[in-house]
Amino acid sequence: MSQGLNFANQDLRDRSFQGKNLIGADFSGADLRGCNFCRSQLKSANFANVLTGRSPRQTILAGMTSFVMAFLFAGTAMIASILLITFSLAFIFGSQIINLDTVYWVAIIVIVVFAVGFATTFTGSFEIVGVRGIFAAIPISLITAFASGFFGSTFAKLLVSGAFKAIANSLKANSWTALLTFLAIEPLQIFGSLYLFRLTINMARANIGTKFQYADLTKASFHQATLVSCDFSNAVMNDVNWEQAQIIKCKL
Repeated sequence: MSQGLNFANQDLRDRSFQGKNLIGADFSGADLRGCNFCRSQLKSANFANVLTGRSPRQTILAGMTSFVMAFLFAGTAMIASILLITFSLAFIFGSQIINLDTVYWVAIIVIVVFAVGFATTFTGSFEIVGVRGIFAAIPISLITAFASGFFGSTFAKLLVSGAFKAIANSLKANSWTALLTFLAIEPLQIFGSLYLFRLTINMARANIGTKFQYADLTKASFHQATLVSCDFSNAVMNDVNWEQAQIIKCKL
């Protein structure tokens, strides 16, 4: 074996070997977290005792993406809740229901919707990643929920007050037109929120650590390897040695 194919016991985190000719390469004992072996030639390659999965950089990027997506979902859910509650109250009880107390309580409800929506989505996306992710997600969710209530109350009151005024004016102009407009917009907002929730969860599921898609792993050895969050989809795996390998949350 040439020196160029000897990667034994090396830290190779986040390296890309995509499409490389690595026939007979020795990766034994190497740290392959975050590596990309897509479409590589890995016949008879030695992956004994390797460590795979998500690298720290991948985990941080995934966490940041999950935070942004969860925040967007919570925001859209809050807006949908504001429209639903304010229109229902104004349509059923009329403009006399609109006062400071009503605005205050509706604002509290939508803040709770935002906090719960964010916490559920963010924690759920980390639960897919693993237990360690949950321990990181829970305090972040609690801090965000507290901050949304402490700093977002004034903003929520402005949104609720503005929604009440706009809906009251539209109902005065033409109640049936206002109702039809509400029935057209509200489902779109709800479906948009659900789409963002699903997208956040699916992105977490797609956050694969070590990738072997479409690689040729014929007669490769993963003896005693720790295989976590690896993607072997569409890979050629004839006569692969999986003896004593730990296979956790991998796509085969």
